Amino acid sequence: MNEKQIEYSVFCIENVADKLGMTGKQVFNLLNDSGLLEQYIIPSYEALHTQSKQYIVDDVISVIKEKGLIA
Repeated sequence: MNEKQIEYSVFCIENVADKLGMTGKQVFNLLNDSGLLEQYIIPSYEALHTQSKQYIVDDVISVIKEKGLIA
């Protein structure tokens, strides 16, 4: 993982946490424990990092819901 991917991951975690009313630690644990951090967030960097904040946050939340990790 390079520096840009780390920054992108932190951006995703913190902004998803804000939108869901969770802490960054809770979202990190959710994404890390489910494998989504390494299997989705990091690999999606090239495709999504140029999108808007809202698009990225909505996309990540959609994937989390699709996996049944939140209601």
